[in-house]
Amino acid sequence: MSVFKTIGVMIALAIFSAPNGAADLFDGANELPITLQTLLESSGRENVVNLVQLGVLNHADLSQSGTGNGTNLVQIGNDNYAEVIQYGQDNEVELLQAGANNFADVTQIGNDNLVQINQLGSASFSIEQIADGAAITITQY
Repeated sequence: MSVFKTIGVMIALAIFSAPNGAADLFDGANELPITLQTLLESSGRENVVNLVQLGVLNHADLSQSGTGNGTNLVQIGNDNYAEVIQYGQDNEVELLQAGANNFADVTQIGNDNLVQINQLGSASFSIEQIADGAAITITQY
């Protein structure tokens, strides 16, 4: 039987106002349409998730099972989607998506694996890393 527990997420939101006379730069400046959707599941010990989402309609599904797994996920822009699944120990994912409509799907099964992905613009990437001690770095513009 697999036991998953949902862990809490704190999302900080900063709202900046325009200087006097610059309000006409923003269409609907009094409205703030923000949708953030995140699902975090973790079982095991010493698993870490660092998540930053800035923009509208960003989505992240993160699942960890094992010990010492880490995910650093930053999504800046709109309509970005990331799914990260980690099984094993001491696996690490570093994922940056900046722009719009980026899609990333990462599955790690094993131990001591590393995935580093930078998607800058509008890109898609999917990887299944099933090994021990494997590493991959991808940058897409």
